[in-house]
Amino acid sequence: MIKTRSAYLNSPWKFELRDIELPDPPVGFALVKIAACGICGTDLSTAIKAQKWQPFGHEVAGTIHAVGHGESRLKVGTTVVLESSSFCGTCDLCRDGRVDLCNKAPNFWSQPAMGFSQYMLAPTACIVSYDGLSPEAACLAEPGGVAVDMIKVANIQLGDTVCLVGPGPIGLMAAAIARHAGAVRVVCVGHAHSKKRLDVAAKLGCEIIAHDGPIDGLKDLHKQFQHVLLTAPVQHLPPSLSLLAYGGTLTYIGFGTGDGNVTFNANDFHVRKLQLRSSFASPAVYYPTVLKLLKAGVIPSEELISHRYKLDQIGTAMEACRDDKGSVAKVVVTCNN
Repeated sequence: MIKTRSAYLNSPWKFELRDIELPDPPVGFALVKIAACGICGTDLSTAIKAQKWQPFGHEVAGTIHAVGHGESRLKVGTTVVLESSSFCGTCDLCRDGRVDLCNKAPNFWSQPAMGFSQYMLAPTACIVSYDGLSPEAACLAEPGGVAVDMIKVANIQLGDTVCLVGPGPIGLMAAAIARHAGAVRVVCVGHAHSKKRLDVAAKLGCEIIAHDGPIDGLKDLHKQFQHVLLTAPVQHLPPSLSLLAYGGTLTYIGFGTGDGNVTFNANDFHVRKLQLRSSFASPAVYYPTVLKLLKAGVIPSEELISHRYKLDQIGTAMEACRDDKGSVAKVVVTCNN
């Protein structure tokens, strides 16, 4: 048994730290001492919608503290990151090479402690080792994997033009990867009050459009791009189609407000030969690739991480993400200092 401090949340916007005990890791699990965990937009949504007290945090970097009986791959002291979901490797989908469609491996979502804790139990199936990065940088592997999945789904090619709508952390990482994938022009559209995020986008080599009105009001950008990467609420999807050139593709990640329904002109969509693709990085694959991109600086962690808080400041950290859009890019919480 080990004692740990673990952050819990409930709606509306309630947080508390609990002292709990975790058992020794059973077979197939490891006990991870958490060094850093990033705050995700999903955490903000959960703080609004949660129906009961629950642990949270899924962008995790730490070290192996103990392993279950029979584990030989992971050693105590190894630095690791956690996949937020994983594939089983044995089902028909996996054996047909479609591991991206399998979520059957054990995960940590039902554990009594999650990423905003000093320690947590995690299935060994979702543990990936790393080296050469700070824990704060390494915990970007989870959202970085989402960004890589988006670029792969979009299939951006050498010479393509790209417009990013919504420069959150995942969108910014996707823009950085698109540049290195060979896009010759990347334009970033974001709200004027998101100054820090627009500044990061500029440092990544993006053209910046600070715009608070409807997307289809950007007349100079109409029909200019082979790709639109939409990492904003789904309500921005229909007007963002106006940015696509003939034969262009819009790739979307995110969740809408309300029922998530949108409408657009299917006749226009058809005759312009447009495509609409969804990227949903579950299972959370591509961690080895993302870790390489972080080490190489393709995903610039120091530019992206704007704020660092300690575990006992979790409420303040969450409020910064919610309220301080002008200076926040990515917030990381350190959990054992």
